[in-house]
Order: sequence, then C-alpha cells, then structure tokens
Amino acid sequence: MSGTMLDAVRARLQSGELALQSDLQAAVAGRIDDLLDAIAASGRALSRVPQPDVPAAAAKLAYVFYISGHGWRRYLAESPEALAAGAVIQEALRADIAGIVHRLDAALTARKAAPISRRGATMFGLPCAACTGDAVTLTLTSTSPVAPEQLVVSSLSPVTVFRPVAGPRMRDVIPLLEAGDTLAVVKHLRETQPAGCDAYCDACARLYCREHYAIEAQWSGSWHEATFVTCPLGHEHEID
Repeated sequence: MSGTMLDAVRARLQSGELALQSDLQAAVAGRIDDLLDAIAASGRALSRVPQPDVPAAAAKLAYVFYISGHGWRRYLAESPEALAAGAVIQEALRADIAGIVHRLDAALTARKAAPISRRGATMFGLPCAACTGDAVTLTLTSTSPVAPEQLVVSSLSPVTVFRPVAGPRMRDVIPLLEAGDTLAVVKHLRETQPAGCDAYCDACARLYCREHYAIEAQWSGSWHEATFVTCPLGHEHEID
C-alpha cells in the first residue's frame, strides 16, 4: 500500500521531522507498518470476487482500531513529541480508512440479515452483522430445583462475561426469541437490563461479535477502570 497519508507520515518520521527518540521512532514506524498492512488486507478482502469477504474486512478494520486505540494513545501521551506524532498519525489514519469504512458499511447494508439461531431448547444466538455467527448468546438455565429459571446473556466484557436475567423480565424476552425478532430482543435487553446489550452498536444499528469489535480493557494494577469497544466502522462505546 503506497501513496497514502500514513506513508507520508512515515516519510516525515524517517526524516526526523517528528523529533522522536530512536527507540520511540522505531516503535511508531512499526505501528504505522502494522496499520498499513491491516488497511491493505481489509481493502483486498472487500475487493474479492465474486463477492467481498465481509468478515475478513471487518476483522481487519477492528484490528486497526485496536492497535490505534486507547492503549497506544496512552503510550504516546508520555511525551509532548510523541503526543504530537500520535495526533498526526490519527489524522492520517482517518483519511486512509475513510473509503474502506464506506465500502464496508455498504457491504454490510447489502447483506441479508441472518436469523436468530437456536441450539436445542435452551440456547439462542443473536447474529453478528459481519459474520452471522453469534454476537450474543442467551441460554436458559436452572440454578437449582428451588431457584427460578434464569436466562444467561453473554457480554463483550472481559470482567463480566455473562449476565443473568431472571423473573418477569426473563419471561418477557422468551416469546421474542421464539419469534426470531432480533431487534425486539435487543430493545428489551437495553430497556430492562443495567448493562443493556453491549454487542449492539447504536451508530450502526447492528450487532457485532467479539472478533469484529476492538475490545480494550483499561486496568490500574488489578483494578478494572473501563472497557471500550469499537465496531469495524469506528464507532466506540464504553461497556463497563
């Protein structure tokens, strides 16, 4: 991939214009190369014939957002020179991925929506817009002979991987699952559960699975501060 804004930033970096220490300059150059490789791979996936490889393109873009995300930006914030270089890289990145993001959005819109999947009598899966695999699983379980039945909902969170739904709220969602109404299930979870449905991207109005989100957990020692997820089109939200 050549002639891009990121290529121009790399040239400025190599010329010494960005005034970084040698070890930091090497790290930044390596990260630019990683970004260029992932962007090029996403573009190739969208150009496949007879039809674009949407899951591969979305996964590569999610990776782009992961390696240019909070962790990388915090690393660059350690010095004024690195912070300034990071801002230049982010601006170049936004310009270089704009066309690919637009193409991926169009390809996702053109895909036929997958139905809710069902495994046996107890497990349902809400489909990912990118790959049609499970973005969210909902599993009926009974904790004990005397405890009420629960619906266990998966989460993108690395801290709380599953969240229980019990009582009337749980019973209300079963008919929606049985009817195969994905958006109604999402709406129900978002309106009734404290954590909502974290696999749903409001800006896209789509669900994505773990493979097609950039998921970044921030920690201070053993203390979990926050988790941010970014969809393959670049929309970020905090989930816990």
